[in-house]
Amino acid sequence: MTSASSAPSSPSSGSSSASDAGATRSPEDLKSALLALEDMPPGFAVEPDAGSDDEGVYSSSRPGCADFVRLSNSAAAPGATGSSAAAFSAGQDGPYINEEIDALGSANKVAALLHRLKSAVASCPSVKVSTPGEGSSVMQVRAVSPPDAGRGAVAVRLTASSGSLEGVEVTTVRTGVGDVVVSIDFLGAFPEDIDGATQDAVAKAGDALGISTAGTT
Repeated sequence: MTSASSAPSSPSSGSSSASDAGATRSPEDLKSALLALEDMPPGFAVEPDAGSDDEGVYSSSRPGCADFVRLSNSAAAPGATGSSAAAFSAGQDGPYINEEIDALGSANKVAALLHRLKSAVASCPSVKVSTPGEGSSVMQVRAVSPPDAGRGAVAVRLTASSGSLEGVEVTTVRTGVGDVVVSIDFLGAFPEDIDGATQDAVAKAGDALGISTAGTT
């Protein structure tokens, strides 16, 4: 089974006037905004390699996939002034839930990035994902309906039907909370897991960073 660290990860909205003016987030701010073990359902454990570089590398010969590949291979959201990550799993068979928060300085920059990601997904039907020590697979890329959480949410599902990752399906959600992008990758998760974890992540980020999330979609 693909581990949390080697599972392919996808690319890396808010409402407060302060964040529009240019917010500064410390590493401690961002870490406190992440989901923690106590926020997860019973049976989950912390994966120690959150944010590691030992992840899938994306490539494609299709011109339309260039931006999706670029975003997917970025260690953090383009233009981020700070990032923090956490990862959890519920055993060898999952589900795996990896979260990253990237501070962009303003809600307008967050909205622009999410719009860019949405366009990139729409232009790219498939990519090759190479995972260290596990080979490579072609994965189909398709937009799916995102959870009703945050602002400007984008969700994409990557599915491998052959190759070393055959059977792997990763759903990724990116959404805005003020001046930060909340990004969550799900492997082996049910739709209710995806909805619940995304809503919990948005609520916690809003509380920790002092951003109202009421009424955001």
